[in-house]
Amino acid sequence: MPTIALTKCQGTGNDFMLFDDRAGSGLPYPALARNLCDRRFGVGADGLLVLSVAGDATADLRMRIFNADGSEAEMCGNGIRCVSHYVARTSGKRSALAIETAKGVVRVEPQDEDMVRVAMGVPRVIAGDERVEIGGQGRTVTRVNIGNPHAVVFVEEPLESIDLTALARTLSRNGSETNVEVARMTGNDVEMRVYERGVGETWACGTGACAAAVAAVAHREVRSPVKVATKGGEVVVNWPGDGEPAHLTGPAQLLFDLQIEVGPDGRIIPTAP
Repeated sequence: MPTIALTKCQGTGNDFMLFDDRAGSGLPYPALARNLCDRRFGVGADGLLVLSVAGDATADLRMRIFNADGSEAEMCGNGIRCVSHYVARTSGKRSALAIETAKGVVRVEPQDEDMVRVAMGVPRVIAGDERVEIGGQGRTVTRVNIGNPHAVVFVEEPLESIDLTALARTLSRNGSETNVEVARMTGNDVEMRVYERGVGETWACGTGACAAAVAAVAHREVRSPVKVATKGGEVVVNWPGDGEPAHLTGPAQLLFDLQIEVGPDGRIIPTAP
């Protein structure tokens, strides 16, 4: 059975297993993600980051992100910051990278200490009069696509009072799940909770923080940059306005390395007693 090397990492509490598979293991990534991310029978994580050789000649490498349920996401703003740190450690160089993702080539640049700046691309704000009822009151829904779909709802009441799972179920359309952020303004800053499709509620979401900041700038007379606070920490989003790219800056950490024996079907092989 093959033994694979993994790195546990996190960005504002959004945690991942990182698998550098540029050698090409042939393992089934969806099954591997389900097994590794299980917090009781695996290692435990929100998702699996897989590195492979880039297909785009302009990129340094490719990153794929698999959610805890094995589904594949288009992009992960917290995960890609972890990849930046991993490449810096293994290459011995802290330098800007072009990383191929399902949404296209994304550029990342290390900043001071553990911070990384990510060019998130141009967000698409979907205008409309969509409303959802929370606590007996109708609230406006702002849908934002920043490589993956988000639905942002601003409220005035404490965020912990919101049934986020029920809200996510309501806002998912035609059986197609979306990422959902419930947010509240605190001056020019935003605090939010996030429900990630394929995972559930997480401590943070990089693309979700961008979506919340974009919705705030677009519809709530907020000025960029916007500080976004989640259960796992804070990030800063810069977005000048319509047609302009958004940039996400936040921390990431490599926590520990480990080796695990796995089967060809992605199952973890338990250590013999």
